[in-house]
Formats: sequence, C-alpha cells, structure tokens
Amino acid sequence: MLISAHWKGAVSAFAVVCLFHCSSLGATEERASMVGVTANVKAYAITVLQPALGNARGKDKLSVFQSIIRIFNDPAIGIHVHAAKPRVYVSYGYLEKVKLGFLVTLGLTPGQKTALKNRYASLMKKEPSDVFFAPSADEVIGSRAALGCSHYARSFIGCVKALQLTNHPTDLRYVVSCKSDDYERARDEKDADGVINGHQFVMVQIKGEWIALNTSKGDWYVMPDGFSPDAPLVGANIPIAFPAYKGVTFYLRKIGRDDGDDCGDNSLRALMNIYRSGDPQRSEFKW
Repeated sequence: MLISAHWKGAVSAFAVVCLFHCSSLGATEERASMVGVTANVKAYAITVLQPALGNARGKDKLSVFQSIIRIFNDPAIGIHVHAAKPRVYVSYGYLEKVKLGFLVTLGLTPGQKTALKNRYASLMKKEPSDVFFAPSADEVIGSRAALGCSHYARSFIGCVKALQLTNHPTDLRYVVSCKSDDYERARDEKDADGVINGHQFVMVQIKGEWIALNTSKGDWYVMPDGFSPDAPLVGANIPIAFPAYKGVTFYLRKIGRDDGDDCGDNSLRALMNIYRSGDPQRSEFKW
C-alpha cells in the first residue's frame, strides 16, 4: 500500500492514496502509543490472532509473521473489516462541512459508518489527510478500519509485542521509505512541494538476518550481509524491492530504534520532511 507525502485537495489525494489500494498527534506520550500495546491491541492479539494462528506458532518465525498479515487481511476477522474506501473518507470530509456527509454513508455497513464518523470527529476536521496518517495501532484495531500501510505496520508491531513473538525490542523496527523515482525527481528539481509516494513496513531480525517485511501484503526482502538498521542512512539511499510491487524501488528514510519507536511518522508534514532530510523538523533535500 503506497501512500503519498503530499496532500493537495480531494482529487489528488484520492489518486495517490488509491495507487496500490490501498497522522497529527500532539504530545510525546500520544505519539509513543502509536505502536503501543493497549487494551484494544492486546484483546485482538489474544482473542483473535492467537486462536487463528493455531499451529502456525510452531513454525519458523517468518511464517508466523506472514500468517499474522494474512489474518490482518481476512475479510471476516481482519483489521480492515469496517474500513470504507479511501475516497469515501475524502468525500465525507468535504461534504460534512456543509452537513451533507450523510449522503456518502448511504450503503455503508453500520461498522463502516461508525468508523467514518468517529475518524472525522477525532482526526479529519482540521486536516483531512490525518485519516491516513494519524491512527495508532490502538485506534486501527479498535475500529477495525485499517486504510493504509502505516496502519498495518503499526498494528503488526503492537500485536507482535502483545504476543511476545520477538526476543528483544531491537529485533522489530518500524520503517519509513520513499519511492525512489519520485524522490530522485524531486531532489534533482529541488521541488519542495512535489509529490513523493512512499511505503511504511517493518524490519525484523531472524537468526541474525535482517528482513524487510511488507506488512500490507506479506512478502519480504532480505537485506544484504552487513546491513544494520542502526547505521546512518544519510547519503546511503538503501534500496528495497518488494515482489508485490513489481518495478518499484523504495529508499529507506527512517528506521525505528526499537519496537517502541514510531519514527515520528504521525502527520503528513512529518512524512514530507522525513522523505527529504530524515528529520521530521527539516524539509530540505539533505540526501
């Protein structure tokens, strides 16, 4: 699931968010909860994921992780069962300003209506794009309305921690990346406002080997020998190529320090800056 690092009205937002089908929080403690194990996360992990995994828990760790992603995408018990299409959220955000949002809800299930209205009230009134970037693992799992890659990556980390499936906090990392051709064009043209698509996923260390795991689709990419998620990324432009996205290469832009680090990926502005400089506070092209 690719996402955009730019938001210019409903039309461009819809076009970018839906490219592959397919956040602003304030205080530090709120941001820390984006990948945290809350009551919602723990309940889903224990009562839904754990029984559904069944014998899979006895398999190798990568297979277990892939099973979790398959469950996330299950139409009956997954984390997107109450999610409407992205364009519905965009349309509702604009129409509700003139009290006509109900027109968009016609034909939605009760669960979809609830998720849509709650997200509008809590996230979208000031910044419509927050519906794609702001929800934490707690909110996504509580609503069962996952919309994009950041939602899946955050939920994955929260559930893996709840089930204690990693040996150490540093074995699981949240990752922010950007689409290589978009980044290179914007960098070469010094286009600070240009669209840069990107992707959020996780990295896991299994038996000493680092694997980039696409938490939206379940495919993976083995990092080369000697790779360390703690090495400086500035100037490296380390490429990732997931089989699910043929012909697409991503550059690593930010990697969490441990399974509690969400990379400051809590808003569209933070993403724009991370894609350009690696620093959520600085938007210039540094790489």
